[in-house]
Amino acid sequence: MRQALNIARRELAAYFNSPVAYVFIVVFLLVTCGIFMTGFFLQGVCSMRGLFSMLPLVLIVFVPAVTMRLWAEERKTGTLSLLFSLPASSATLCAGKFIAALAFGATALSGTAVIPVMLGILGSPDPGPIAGGYLGSLLLTAFLLSLGMAISALFSDQIVAFILTLVAGLGLFLLGTDFIPAFIDGWVSGLGTFLRDTLGIPSHFNSFTKGVIDLGDVVFYLSYAALFMVINVLILEGRLRMRISRGFSLGVVLLLGIGMFLNGVVKNAGLPRIDLTQDGLYTVSPAMKKILERLKAPVTVTYYVTSRDRLPTPMKDIARDVRDILEELSRLSPRFTFKIVDPARMPDRIQDLQKKGIMPFSAQTIEQDTVNIKRVYSSLAVSYLDKKEEVIPQVVPDTLGNLEYELASRIYRLSLAGAPKVVLWAPKRRLDPQTMELLHRMGRPIPPQDDFQTLVELLEGEGYQVLRQGIDKDHPLPEDARLLILMGQVDLGERQRYEVFRFLRRGGAVLLAAQGCRYSYDEGPGGLSAVAQGLPLDGVNKLLSPLGLQVKKDMLLDQRHMVLEMTSQRRMGMFTALVHTPVNFPMHVQVLPDQMNQGLSITDRVQALLYLWGSALEVDKEKGPKGALTRTVLFTSSPASWTVPFHFGALTPADMAPPGPDRLGPRPLAVLLQGTFPNPFEGKGVPAWEKEAKGGGKERPSPMPKDAKPSRMLVVGCSEMFTDNVIGALGNATFALNSVDALALCDDLIHIRTKSQVERYLAPVSARAKIAWRIAAVFLVPALWIAYGIARALRRKGAREHCVVT
Repeated sequence: MRQALNIARRELAAYFNSPVAYVFIVVFLLVTCGIFMTGFFLQGVCSMRGLFSMLPLVLIVFVPAVTMRLWAEERKTGTLSLLFSLPASSATLCAGKFIAALAFGATALSGTAVIPVMLGILGSPDPGPIAGGYLGSLLLTAFLLSLGMAISALFSDQIVAFILTLVAGLGLFLLGTDFIPAFIDGWVSGLGTFLRDTLGIPSHFNSFTKGVIDLGDVVFYLSYAALFMVINVLILEGRLRMRISRGFSLGVVLLLGIGMFLNGVVKNAGLPRIDLTQDGLYTVSPAMKKILERLKAPVTVTYYVTSRDRLPTPMKDIARDVRDILEELSRLSPRFTFKIVDPARMPDRIQDLQKKGIMPFSAQTIEQDTVNIKRVYSSLAVSYLDKKEEVIPQVVPDTLGNLEYELASRIYRLSLAGAPKVVLWAPKRRLDPQTMELLHRMGRPIPPQDDFQTLVELLEGEGYQVLRQGIDKDHPLPEDARLLILMGQVDLGERQRYEVFRFLRRGGAVLLAAQGCRYSYDEGPGGLSAVAQGLPLDGVNKLLSPLGLQVKKDMLLDQRHMVLEMTSQRRMGMFTALVHTPVNFPMHVQVLPDQMNQGLSITDRVQALLYLWGSALEVDKEKGPKGALTRTVLFTSSPASWTVPFHFGALTPADMAPPGPDRLGPRPLAVLLQGTFPNPFEGKGVPAWEKEAKGGGKERPSPMPKDAKPSRMLVVGCSEMFTDNVIGALGNATFALNSVDALALCDDLIHIRTKSQVERYLAPVSARAKIAWRIAAVFLVPALWIAYGIARALRRKGAREHCVVT
């Protein structure tokens, strides 16, 4: 080992005594960091996945430039005989050169460390994927270096060694993609998948970039690195020392076969994985264990999946991956059992499965240069007691990360007495005057506009029973409702406010979202303008007043906002074109994680929110309820936000110009109230229903509960963020589902759902700072290497001149 290290030191010093090493490092860093930083600030994501995703291809090109000279140059210059005159074996020589090359590659990779430093300053990156990405890159470098050294030992021409190593690396890379294995499987079933599992580079590299160390992937890189080193030694012993064995080629083929067989066995062995992610994104959540512990009887999950040989290539591993998740869940609780069934082996039950909702779906395959469609199964059925089975109709690789939540939500709902009932009071608003006039001229009826249909579909997709109704004499709140959602322009009279407090005091939860104004955009000669329209808040604020809260009528503006896009039709000669106009106004408030209360499940790990046209909340600490009711702010506007008194019409430049520092500051935007709610109607009796109530049916008695049960109420100063056009932006849908789950069910489901939806964003960065960081990330380290190379060259030149004079 000491001899190998001495050879490694000699080789490493030889690298840096030549300008080639500095050129290699500088070009490598300029390419990798330059490409990464090109779109870094456009995406705004605090992650290095973009760099690591392109790194295999970069290494496949650059590593052959390092290995091509390791043996080929020794043979060409005649120094190989000098090496063999040393008292060292061929294995020692190979090990020394490999260690030096690996140290050089690690040095080049370390030059990208300025990027994680930048991420740590501009945001809060997850260190797990970064550490995993660097480990995977180092293992891939070792793999390619050993491959390149073996090829270099066969030739005395460096260019030939470079080209062959490059071609071999690209071939192994393509084998790890989905397309090439699928093409091969189309001609020889299973061969392409086998080659991908045993030789493909990307299929064994991707898990590292996610922050997961799969021991099978580690074995893949280390085994092939060792195998190519053995081949290198055999080449030196046989060809370079002129003792060519007849069985040399056969031995190399056998070694490669052993490596492929070993990795094929390891791939299916299910070796353990190490999850490096900060939040355990790829490990079963402790919240799942709590849900399983609540079960009164065993729950059984049946996975219906087509046999592996009939699945398309991208789905070959789906059964193994699902099995791994189910086995991990079964270890959490003895009440969780599972079984895997191939529906093709039970043709007599196909119709029964279809009645349950377990249907085959279409998957595209390539067979002998022909694109075909296969009907395959990959569905889960969850059964509990005598209740109707819950079905997950499709489990594919793209949805695998959300499987734990899909199972948890269905198991939790099965453990309930019935489907959780949610009442949504979101009045449909009338269309704008221009559209109404157009429909009137066309003789068509003028329908009200439903802005919250997507929210209803999301909740129903999660298993909630959603009732769309108001609160009046003929439509009282159901006694078994778990949650009341009030959104939009709800007209809360005195009796409606009474019913809301009655609902809260008997243990029901309330989600209230209301705002003071909305905007329309007009494009005139002077450009785009925002026109404010006030919304009624009297009923909402009378409801919140006993709780020490108010939704402010003032217009909220924030320097931390988003640029939206407005699409309109424009006539261009004979044609009509869609024109996309950027809309940049400070009412498009953006809420980032640093403005959220990360201690609460509702906002924990929510990526960002678009708080469109919302209002600030006013929290009155003196008038607020005391004792049993607590108020917690979920998120605020940024420190660079301000308010402007509401006025009708277009906003002026003075309105949208940031004021002085004394008027800037964060303002509460969402408040969670927990505990027992007061009775503002105590001693006043039950208010009568308004005259506008429909029908003349007999009113049901509705006394206010004397002993209030603990409950929750979430107040958000923005209803627009939940509308059909906005709920899909950023993390609005996640926040909506988190809020409903926390209020109607439990917090455990939220922790499981948000695991797979984490995306860490950068804090706002000024234009100057972006330029500075780009320069630092791309040019700082290369400039330091250039300076070091020049200084080292001058020092060596001075030392040589000193020796000559002496």
